Amino acid sequence: MHLHWKHRELVKIIVNENSFVQVTHVAIALEAESGGILVSVDRTTKGYAVTIYRGKNYMLPRKLRPKNLLTRRQALARSIELQRCEALKHHIADLQERIELLMSELDSEEDEGEEAYPET
Repeated sequence: MHLHWKHRELVKIIVNENSFVQVTHVAIALEAESGGILVSVDRTTKGYAVTIYRGKNYMLPRKLRPKNLLTRRQALARSIELQRCEALKHHIADLQERIELLMSELDSEEDEGEEAYPET
C-alpha cells in the first residue's frame, strides 16, 4: 500500500471474503495498520473492493514492513485454522438440524403409537 501511495492518493484493495461483516473487519484493520482513512467498501464481481485514502500530510514510513506482520508460513497456518473453524461451524449447524429432524420424527412416531393402542 505504501509503495502505491507514493504516486497516488487512493488505493483499492480487492478482498475475497464471503460475508460483508468479514470484509468490514478487514477494512478496519487495514485502516488502523496503514494509518489511512477508509473511504468505501463496494461489492464487485471479484469480491469486495476496499478503498483507502492516504491522507493529506502523508509521509512514507521508515520501514515498509512492520515487525508485527506474519510470515508466509504463519499466514498460511492462520488461514487454514480459520477455514477449519468455519467448516466446523457449518458441520455443527448441519448436525443440529439433523438432530431436530430426528427428534420431530420420534415425537410423531410416539403420537401415532399412542393413537394405535389406546389405554384401556
